[in-house]
Parts: sequence; C-alpha cells; structure tokens
Amino acid sequence: MDECRLCGETRELQNSHIIPRFVIRWMKKSGPTPFLRKAVDPNTRIQDHHEKLLCEDCEQVFSDWEAKFASQVFYPHIRGEKEEFEYGEWLYKFVLSVSWRLLVSEMAVWHEEDHPQNAVVEERLETWEAILLGEKPISEDPSQHHIFFADEIDLVKSDPGAPEGFEVYIQRNLDGTSVYGDDQIHAYFKFPRILFFSTIVPQDPGGFTGTRIDGEGIIEQPQELGELWGSFLYGRAEIFGQVSMSESEREKVQDRILEDPERFFESDYFEAQLAEMRRQYAEHDLLDYLDEEECPVCFTNHRKVDSLPNKPLTKSTVEKLDEQLPFVRGTFPNPDEVVDEIPTHITDVLVISTKDSTRILQFYVDHGWIVGEEREHPEEVEPEEFGQAAWEKYSEDFHRQMRQRFGR
Repeated sequence: MDECRLCGETRELQNSHIIPRFVIRWMKKSGPTPFLRKAVDPNTRIQDHHEKLLCEDCEQVFSDWEAKFASQVFYPHIRGEKEEFEYGEWLYKFVLSVSWRLLVSEMAVWHEEDHPQNAVVEERLETWEAILLGEKPISEDPSQHHIFFADEIDLVKSDPGAPEGFEVYIQRNLDGTSVYGDDQIHAYFKFPRILFFSTIVPQDPGGFTGTRIDGEGIIEQPQELGELWGSFLYGRAEIFGQVSMSESEREKVQDRILEDPERFFESDYFEAQLAEMRRQYAEHDLLDYLDEEECPVCFTNHRKVDSLPNKPLTKSTVEKLDEQLPFVRGTFPNPDEVVDEIPTHITDVLVISTKDSTRILQFYVDHGWIVGEEREHPEEVEPEEFGQAAWEKYSEDFHRQMRQRFGR
C-alpha cells in the first residue's frame, strides 16, 4: 500500500500509464513489428509506459477521459474521417491529466534543474491536481492547453530545412518532456500525428493559432505553430533520429519483418518514410546540386542516368525496362484528368528499383534523366515490393495534382 500521487490516499496503486493504453495498442497494430521502442533505449521493447502512480479510483477517472478522446478525436483523426472536432470539458481534463502525469512521474526531469521557476511549477501542479479531483473549476487554471493536428499534407509543404526523419517523428513517435529555458517551463507530449502543449511560465508564450482548448468548443483547421515551437519540434526530431539500435536488435526486427513483409508495407511507419521521400524530393531544385556527391537537402547524389534515352518515355518503353529490372513504373495521366492537348502515353517521372535501391527519376529537357531521390532497400525487403509501394504513393500524389491543375 502506497500513497496515491493524485488523491493522497494510502491505497494499492495501479500500473498507471503515462501514455494512454489505446495509443500503445494502435502503434503496435500499425507498426512494422508488434513492439515499440523509446528514444532513450531503442534496444528495450516497450510494451507500455507505466509506473505505480494512481489508485484504482483515480485511474478510472482518467480512463473515462481517455475513452472519450480515443473515440471522438484520436481514431477519427488517424483514419482521416474528421477534420473538425467538437469537444467538452473532457478534452481539457484529458490533456491536463497527461501533462500532470508527465511532470510528476519518474520520467520528469524539470526538477533536476535549478530553475528559477521551479516553485511556480510546484504550485501549478497543485492547481492541476485540484482540478483533476473536481475540487476546482478549470477557470482557475492559469495555464493554456493546446492541441495541434499534424498530417502528411502539412509536412509535404513544410520547411525544406526539416531534419531527416521528421516525418517519422511526427507520424510515429511517442514523446513527452518538459520544455524549459531561462525564462520558461512548459509540458509537451505527442501521440502519432497529434501534438499537445500545456503552458506554465509564461502563461501565454505565443506561437499558437487555432489550437487552444477551452471548456468546450470546436477544434478545426487551419492551425499554426510559430517559429519557436517549430524549432523545438525539429530539435526533438533530431534527438530521436540520433538514437540507433544495436546490430543484434536490428537483426531481430529484420527477422520480424521477414516473417510478415505485408505488415511492413502496410504499416504507418513505412507510410512516414515515403512521406519524407516525397517532401525531400519536392522541396528543392535538383539541378542546384547536380553531380555533387551528396545533396545537403535530401542526401541524394543527384546525377544524370546516361543509360536512358534523352527524352520522356512512352508506356511501351517503360514496360520493356520493367522486363530488364526488378521494378520500373512511370506516372501517366489518365485521359479524364487532363485536357486533350496533354499526352497520356508519355512520362517524365520514373520509379526504378534495382537490386540495392529505389530511385525517383525526373526528366529535364536540357539535362536528361536525373536521380531525384534514392533509398537503399532494407536487407529483408524485396526490390519489387519497395518499388511498388513507392510508386503507388507517388502515383497517388501525381493524379491528385493532375486533377487539381486541370479541374477534372
């Protein structure tokens, strides 16, 4: 028997989840393998993030808010079913409950720093506890709580200076930390594609548009995060990107993928990798870095492919190339997508998979075929499967652009 961190009663404590169970379950189901890893120790399988923190009664109160968030926000957003979310006080308390757990749990690091605002944090946590217990109304909370919906379309249009792996971080990673500097402390956590911020000092740091949660209302697009928060997210993505698995653990993951390769290609993680490829390809002029050993934007060697004819290719030519290589496809407009003057039997974009890598090629009149993007294949993945998945995503983008351009 121990003291519940919220109500203070001496009771048997539950294995309280810092990250709600429904998020963990979705990540396991949608990932390339059924295991999760956290950034601080990628060699440890994380089936749940939990610690003995709450009694059963307090855990149940939190669970009710979690259930509403899961059914009314998380799953509809992940599935692309809704872009507008009506909410009540339950959303405010849900975000508050996770931020509170984050700051009082063993994961918290803010109190390890000799920060001049630590006393303010302690006082704020007491206020949050009273609100969570129903002893105070949310109107007595000096903090602001924000929710930001991130999706692939936003990332494709984002800053070309985004760090490598930013899409994977936004779409797949779990994160939670205190945000502190010389004059500020806040709480931040994220689920796949959804970000949360609870402000402490200052109460209104600025940089939020269309994100604030009140007692009730509607959250909808457009939303914006200011430069300060964008830089913060880039920093978090870089931290996650610097962590690597050991060779033995990497082999275990590869074995899992080999056992079920379809799961890998259908996973949200693979979707995020393809999203990063598309963003990097779209956000810069390949010719600016032609024949450089490595492009500073997408880390590809943009080079001319001399083995291809110096002209756009017809469908029949692409089909012949496909007979010679593991995978070759072009992007051809459909007749109902374009005006009559636009040919539908030639392409200036190719997806080509060799034994070791998949390349996105772009045709330029003055230069010929140029490697725009290149990805090496994981050892456990067949070139044809990787190429097919990449082509399907590029083709989807291409046809959407055709319809938008010609209004069909």
